Amino acid sequence: MQPRDKKLRPHFAWLVVVMIVLGLASSWVNPWLAFDRVAIEQGQWWRILTCHLVHLNHWHLLLNLSGLLLCGYFFEDLLDRARLWAWLLFCGITTGVALLILDPQLQHYVGLSGILHGLLVLCLLMGWRGDPVLHSVVLAVIIGRIISEHLPGYDVDYLQGWIDGRVYVNAHLYGAVSGALLWGLITGGSYFVDRRAKRE
Repeated sequence: MQPRDKKLRPHFAWLVVVMIVLGLASSWVNPWLAFDRVAIEQGQWWRILTCHLVHLNHWHLLLNLSGLLLCGYFFEDLLDRARLWAWLLFCGITTGVALLILDPQLQHYVGLSGILHGLLVLCLLMGWRGDPVLHSVVLAVIIGRIISEHLPGYDVDYLQGWIDGRVYVNAHLYGAVSGALLWGLITGGSYFVDRRAKRE
């Protein structure tokens, strides 16, 4: 499997280092970067994006970093620097705005898991033609998991002992939808560029 962008790994490494530093300094930075509805409504809009980069504790950080690194490893033939940063910005902002508008009861939120669902969906859709069976199965598993998370009786506290908080399942849903939207934008943009090139 050849990497799509040989300069992607340093960018991935930079993102990982930033998240580790923020995790080690969580007691100082979380009050300024976490999703805080009152603070956002008072004008601290950066929290809509930065909330995804900070975590409840080291275990929470480790779980999300593991998911991020696995995506980077398995999908390095699909990702490049532009797609990586487009994912972080688009899915981060879209998911954060969805949390703000659609979940008025939510006061605080941190963690990468929401937009990690976006990255996974984005990569699975981009690579679908290369391995439609495997990618369809994984997409079905993700959709099934998200549906199960929203069924009555789902235990959102199953990681309480590890991450010192409950799993906020709506973030997973919003992240997955934002990943699909970003795939549509990337695919649609490429289609129109190719059509224009053929006409010229």
